[in-house]
Amino acid sequence: MALESSDYVILGVSLAAAILGIFGGFSGALAFFAGVCAAVGALRFGWDFLAERIVTPWLLAVAALAVSLVAFGIVRLVVKKSVKNLLAQPADAIFGALTAAVAAFAAALAAAYALENLLEIPVDSHLLQEVSALLR
Repeated sequence: MALESSDYVILGVSLAAAILGIFGGFSGALAFFAGVCAAVGALRFGWDFLAERIVTPWLLAVAALAVSLVAFGIVRLVVKKSVKNLLAQPADAIFGALTAAVAAFAAALAAAYALENLLEIPVDSHLLQEVSALLR
């Protein structure tokens, strides 16, 4: 199977993410994901609470942003410190590289799929064809 140029881009993005994942580690990736979930939850449930008390729209937006950033920061810090205490440094780096590579590979394939199927821009990718065949 010969790889196309879009396949090399997908693999390059995955490799770059894996290298960065070594430095961030699994604890960093997991902490970021948990922090984003906490921020989204704070926005979802905090918006109604804040909307009842704050009338000015721009002040409501600033308050909601502040609440979500505080939730993100606290959860990210707690999860990162907890996971770092559980995993040894080499294992954290290896799992971080694997996690980042898989996430970047999935994101690149999702982008190629969206380009081809939603925007109808042809993407000549053997990797996309193989993954699509596996999922069907």
